[in-house]
This record gives sequence, C-alpha cells and structure tokens, in this order.
Amino acid sequence: MAQGIAGSIAGFEEKRDSRWGVADTVVAASSGLVALIVAVFVFLCIQGYNSTLAGVKSRAERAAQAVAEGSHWTIGATTASLDVAAAQLLSGASPADIAAAFDSASSTLPVRPALRIYAADGKLLWQSPGAAVPPDISASDGFQQMRDASAPTLGYHETALGSFTVSRRVDRGGAFIGALVAELPDEVLYRFAVPHVLGEGAAVSVIRSDGWVIARDPPLQAPLNLEGSTAWDELNKSSSGSYISQVSPADGVSRVVGFQRVAGLNYLALASISQTAAFAGLWYSIWVVSLLLAPFALVLLVGSFLAARVIRRAQASSNSLAAALARNEQLFREIHHRVKNNLQSVTALLQVHAIPREVRADLTQRIFAMSAVHEHIYRTGDFADVRIKDYLHTLIENVKAGADPGIVVMDDLEDVTVDKDAAAPLGLILNEVLSNCFKHAFPDGRTGAVKVSLKRVSDANVQLIVEDDGVGFSDATPPKGIGRKLVAGFARQLGGDFTFSAQSGSKFVLTFPGR
Repeated sequence: MAQGIAGSIAGFEEKRDSRWGVADTVVAASSGLVALIVAVFVFLCIQGYNSTLAGVKSRAERAAQAVAEGSHWTIGATTASLDVAAAQLLSGASPADIAAAFDSASSTLPVRPALRIYAADGKLLWQSPGAAVPPDISASDGFQQMRDASAPTLGYHETALGSFTVSRRVDRGGAFIGALVAELPDEVLYRFAVPHVLGEGAAVSVIRSDGWVIARDPPLQAPLNLEGSTAWDELNKSSSGSYISQVSPADGVSRVVGFQRVAGLNYLALASISQTAAFAGLWYSIWVVSLLLAPFALVLLVGSFLAARVIRRAQASSNSLAAALARNEQLFREIHHRVKNNLQSVTALLQVHAIPREVRADLTQRIFAMSAVHEHIYRTGDFADVRIKDYLHTLIENVKAGADPGIVVMDDLEDVTVDKDAAAPLGLILNEVLSNCFKHAFPDGRTGAVKVSLKRVSDANVQLIVEDDGVGFSDATPPKGIGRKLVAGFARQLGGDFTFSAQSGSKFVLTFPGR
C-alpha cells in the first residue's frame, strides 16, 4: 500500500504543470490545516490545564473558607461549653455534674466532644468514658500552654493522632486551679468541606500559628511542625489564597492547597486537592484526543496528495459542467422573464377590451399575482424552492396601492420556503382574500386595519392568516362570485385547508405544507 501511495504521489508530481492550481492549494491547505490542528491542540491543552488549575484553586480556596468558618464555629461553641463547665467547677460541682453541664452546652455541635478535667498539678481528675489518656500530663508542652495561656488553646492529641483538643485554664482569684480539655475527632473538619467535592486524595487540616498541625483528615502518622518548610513560607504570604504543593510534608502527595487564616483564634484552615485526581480527567481527554488526531492528520496528508491527482483529472469535466449549469440557469431566467412579460401583455390587452371595471381590476390583480412569482424567481435565481416572504410582501403592497388609504395594512411574514409550484396558488389565494377585505369589510368609507401573517406552525406546515376589524359577514349568507371557489381550488392545489370565520370582523386561516 505504501508503494501505491508513493507511486500516486510521484505520478502527481510528474504531471503537475508550472502553475499554482487547485491541487497545489489542496496539498498546501491540508499541510497548513494539520499544522494548525496541532497548534490549536497544544494551545487548548495549555488553556485546559490553566483553566483546570484555576478551577481547582478556586474550589480549594472555597473549601478552605468553609473549613475555616465551620471550625471557627465548632471551636467557638466548644469554648463556650468549656466556659459552662468552668463555672460549674468554680461553684464546687462534682465532676459528673460538670460533665453533664458540658454535654448539655455542647449538644448543638456536629459531634459530641469528650471532656477531661485536670488539677493544677496536671493530674487527671475525670475523663469521659472510653478515652485513653495518661493520668499525669504535668510534664507535657500542652499542659504548660494551658497553664500559661489566658485564652483557650488548640492542640493535637498527644497519644492518639486523629483528634484535636480545645483547652481552657480555670482560675480562682487569679490563681490557676486546673484545666478543662475538650477533645474532637479530626474528621469533623472534613464535614465542612464535603459540599465542595474535593475528591480522592484530598485532605483538610488546621495549623496553629507556631507551625504545628493540630488536626488533619486523613490523620497524620506522627506529629508534624511545618515551621521553616516551603509550605509554611507559602502560608505566611497572605491571610488567604492557594498554592501548589508538589510534595506534601505530611504524606508526599502532590496537591493544590487552599488556605484561610482564622482571625482571633491564631490558626490556619487548609483544604487540599490531589493533583492526580484533579487533572485525571484532563490528561485522559488529552490522551483520547491525541489518539484520534494522529491518524486523522496522517489520513489528511495522504488523502490530500491523492485528492490533488483526482482534482486535476476532474477539473476539465467540472469546467464543462459549470458552463452547462450557467447556460441552464440563464435559460430558466429567460423563461420566467418571458412568462412574466407575456402576462404583462395580457394585462395590457385587458385594458383595451370593454370589460366591466371591477372585473378588469380583479383580473389584473390575479394576473399580477402570477406575474410576480415569475419575476421573483428570475430575480432571485431560486428555481426549485421559493422564499415566499418578499413575494407576498410585493402582492400586499400592490393590492394596498389600489385600496382606500384609510385602511391600514400590517404584515408579519416569516421567511419560509415553499415549492415553486406552490408560490403562484398561494399568491392568488392571498390576492383573493385581501382584495375581498378591501371590497366588503369596510363599506361606506369606514376605516380599519387588515393584518396578514405567515408563520411556520410545525416542521411540515405553514399557516397564512388574513384578518380585519371590519363589519364581518354572516355565515347564513352564501358567498357570491368566484373568489371563494378560486380559493378552494388553489387550496386543494396546495394540499392544504382553510377556514373563514367572523370574529369582530373576519378571519381567514390557510394551513398548507411548507419546506
């Protein structure tokens, strides 16, 4: 096959002349198109990456804000619950009563925190059932912070990572008498980020201002301090934003990190999205499109050389066919032009015969309706189908020109298409109905309005409506003249049906097939 293609290309090169022709244009255009496709594909890949990254950053920032707001409320509500428990402790209540008051105050939280009560020497006085904590924390840094801090402090669980603590010192007369510690699971943070659909490999965390990660979901394997790291430098550039972490200090995963500093509580809320999950869809799309474009580009280039050879052979016959088509179109134009001229001659003959004026006017308008079709066709060159809007507008203006100027004619015509054989019957129907409105709807010099509308009512049907606000007619009075018969005959010719009705005037509705 490769030899056949090479032979075809060689034959093409041997037979080409020195002039730049259509075949050369095909080859050049195909090559240029392939280059353009590749360039556009690369541009779209870059744009898609930037767009995806911007979307991921925005989603991470919104999630971080949600974690910040949710954790702020949770920590604030927990602190308020600890205040209630501290008041019970100062009043001399038993540990069970203190715990009951704490549980009641913290009932609005999404999870029920566990409570621990410590004495001033760091020994555990009471804890919620099920907790596993050391009985003495006097030597721990967390206890030193609780003892020295005047405001509530945040910390991680010293012995079981996966939860974080909110602590409050208890004073009596300025003297430290003990501490209350509320413990909450880290997973409560992820609940605030769930609506933002962070995806597989995501993480949320709370980082204290000294760099310690006090809470993280999924949990840390060991305590982690970010101070001095690249991530810490990024987090301290502003109070909120996002950055790309190529290697997470916690688990080595590459993520897009959104962060929000929580004013007044001395910590940062983070929500991070795995780059692998975030860009998986983009990389898959690029891979699929690449598989589709590569064979397409190859086929396009080979096909252009083969097509160039065929084009040269077909050029001569194409030129002769084009000339024949031009001659045929000219003949069609000439035929329609002559028919139009002959109809005008018939109109002129009517003027010299002794025919009643009203009959002559009716015949003249009917002939004009037929003549206008042929004029419209040879002027537009639409020999198979006719765009009927301009044709009907011409008929309306012609009928209006011979009518009482006190009658206003309005038209609302859609630019629908009908078969050429349907144009003349449709024009004659409009001529008959519109002329009838001017003759009978406004007797004795009455003024009024006539509205003509043409619209497509379905994929297959078009509707012509002529309505006036004249005197109307009685259904009991049989119609006179041949107008109604002509309308019925032309409607059958169109394959449509019509109705006449009297509704504050008269209304004619014709429904017929369109294109």
